[in-house]
Amino acid sequence: MQNNIVKQFITRFCFKPGAVRYIRFGPLRGKVFRVNDITGLSPWYSGAERQHQQTFKNLVQPGDTVVDVGANWGLHTLYLSMLVGHNGVVVAIEPFPPACTELRWHIQANTCTNVHVLTVAMSDIAGEALFTPGSSASTGSLSVVSTASVMPKDQLAVRTQTLDSIIEELGIARLKLVKIDVEGAEGKVLSGAKRVVERYHPYFVIDLHTPEQDVFVAHLLTSLGYSLSRLAGPAILRTDTGWPDPAGVWGTIVAAPPL
Repeated sequence: MQNNIVKQFITRFCFKPGAVRYIRFGPLRGKVFRVNDITGLSPWYSGAERQHQQTFKNLVQPGDTVVDVGANWGLHTLYLSMLVGHNGVVVAIEPFPPACTELRWHIQANTCTNVHVLTVAMSDIAGEALFTPGSSASTGSLSVVSTASVMPKDQLAVRTQTLDSIIEELGIARLKLVKIDVEGAEGKVLSGAKRVVERYHPYFVIDLHTPEQDVFVAHLLTSLGYSLSRLAGPAILRTDTGWPDPAGVWGTIVAAPPL
């Protein structure tokens, strides 16, 4: 009870919506963030996804090019920007306009001159789709291609492109890592990245969200010669099953390219 009162007091007086605060702990210490429904308060300690950050640190080197698919307000984008340094490039992709507004603000406020932002959804085809905001202001998912004349009130139309076309348009010559967090559209992103895989053989860090996507993503990546491991939890012993099989593919996975 007392802890809740203290938390409410701190939130009310120190983290009012719109307040700009320094990140005090973790790998993003010293960066600034803006308090609102999209960022929440976790940026104050560099967010809760330390295992993601440690994996990025292990894989990414100065001068690398990386892609953040589903960048949201930019927690991982900021850290990847630090890791690739002045000679590297981060392509941050976020289709939800309110989140992309925050993403651009945080990139500018932290002088991340090596980040290229795209307000587009990654999919397996170029066109238009529906984006459904999630229960949290920081989440949402891609739906079927829009054909209705009247847009549902809880959805918005977004432009879709493939990762293959984005990388080609940007003239990227090498690619070290692709992070994917797209709330259930992981398979679509990978299906639109086959030329990227064949040419660059990047690492993937993928947040999986449904049993169907678990199996689809596992089959696609292993068919391309990738080996899969889990960011946290039991080892992956089977790639033909997903959640809730403890030995199957689920959670956040790291896909390593063939040697």
